[in-house]
Amino acid sequence: MSSQSAERVFRYRLDIYWRALALYLLALIGYGFVRGGVSNGHLTVALTDPVVLLLSVFVVWSAAVLLWIWYRSPTVGVGEDYIRLRNRFRERFLRLQDIEWIGLPRWRRGWGRFVRIRLKGGARPRIILMRPAAYERSQELLQEFVRLSRRLRGA
Repeated sequence: MSSQSAERVFRYRLDIYWRALALYLLALIGYGFVRGGVSNGHLTVALTDPVVLLLSVFVVWSAAVLLWIWYRSPTVGVGEDYIRLRNRFRERFLRLQDIEWIGLPRWRRGWGRFVRIRLKGGARPRIILMRPAAYERSQELLQEFVRLSRRLRGA
């Protein structure tokens, strides 16, 4: 195993959750202004309006998810011959000897492309799905997976 100083660490991106929270909050405020009214310097909002309730649920849910992922702080560390999956509660260390193959996505860009890591051993195949686009510097992370996949094939 190589030294940990050569490990490249990729943190989970939170910007999509910030954007969703901001959009839902802006929609809630905008709908509140349109549906409610200003009279005598006071803003009135109908809290029993179903759209206000639905947007409120979206705001609370996206804020909870954002806080949960921020608290978990998931990271992926890639070294010369290992992959380290880490969050606040757990760390999983995958050596190259424990990996059977790494399935790479097509080179189309997008959020929904997965890297599949199949682990050796056991009667039941164990596959770990990772979405490189969900991490900072996603192209570098994908290149690290390509490098590890080539190393597994012996090329």
